[in-house]
Amino acid sequence: MNVYFDNAATTRPFDEVIQELSKFLSETYGNPSSLHRLGVEAERIVKEAKEIIAKKLGSSSDEIYFTSGGTEANNLALIGYAFAHQKRGKRIVSTPVEHPSVISTLEYLERNGFDIQYVSVDAEGNLDFEQFEKLVDQNTILVSVMLVNNETGHIFDVKKLSEIAKKKNPNVIVHTDAVQAFMKEKTNVKELNVDLMSISGHKIHALKGIGVLYIRKGVNLQPIIFGGQQQKGVRPGTENMPGIFSFAKAIEVFEKLKASEPDKLRNIKRRFIEGLSAVDSVVINSPLEKTSDAILNVSFLGIKSEVFLHTLESYGIFASSGSACSSKGRTYNKVLHCMGKRMEIAESSIRFSFSYLNKVEEVDYALECIEKALRFLRKIKK
Repeated sequence: MNVYFDNAATTRPFDEVIQELSKFLSETYGNPSSLHRLGVEAERIVKEAKEIIAKKLGSSSDEIYFTSGGTEANNLALIGYAFAHQKRGKRIVSTPVEHPSVISTLEYLERNGFDIQYVSVDAEGNLDFEQFEKLVDQNTILVSVMLVNNETGHIFDVKKLSEIAKKKNPNVIVHTDAVQAFMKEKTNVKELNVDLMSISGHKIHALKGIGVLYIRKGVNLQPIIFGGQQQKGVRPGTENMPGIFSFAKAIEVFEKLKASEPDKLRNIKRRFIEGLSAVDSVVINSPLEKTSDAILNVSFLGIKSEVFLHTLESYGIFASSGSACSSKGRTYNKVLHCMGKRMEIAESSIRFSFSYLNKVEEVDYALECIEKALRFLRKIKK
């Protein structure tokens, strides 16, 4: 039996996406920039996809820009805005628990003269609002705080952060990485009061290699890719038509599954947590409240993450030690470390992440295998 609990890294494309994609590839292969009939049809697909995504974000379709994924969307948001507005100020405020595609980009900007400030995070994953307010000053041009943490699933109060930032400095632009939140949490850009938002298709059962950056009207970004006038020149290059089509289709299927079983992810996570309560030396890093129903981070004390992962894999259970963009070569969970968790917890954490394709029965099998694996590993460690 194979159980896939690594959906925060990527998801299996929906069967409906795979089935309809074959027909799409053979019939709608025109370049959306071409003026002939095939190009016009391709352009129609792009427009329809933008409308579908815009509806989910509460934006207008002309505020939607396709990218190659969440990483590019984050890079475009941060680098594109920072370089376009550096004469107005050079301070950017963020958190130390952002996705690597944000942290690495901020490090790049710091090397290029920008003042990067990070807000402290407590043991529960909450940001220090008082410190945040002090860090936002008249030289601050950008705030970037994720909506859902990719390691622990902690849900950040981006709306409150935006209110604080814009009250302190009305010219501040707020970006949020909503890659793990899209379709699972509320991502209405107007309600959250954000100006830039990054999302990605392969987290919701679309193809890999397709993402979106929402850019509020009036917010100007400098492009980081050059070569054409597609998407108003903000993100030039021929659009990824298969990816765009798959993104729109995945949203359609996802909505139907969510409507039919609205509490499925929460029930899966609750059952997992309840089952782990009977297991010794286990620390739950993603409690049921204040975290995404799709992510459960657990530390199995005394067992290194990598060792436990490979043991679970021998039972057909696929999980993760954290972000797929930062896991290789890492011996501890950086996010948990930044939260002030002791190293024993950070070194032994496993991330289980769920989708609407998972079943509650898979949790029972996983719990059974976890107990077997722990008995085996703790026995040979003695």
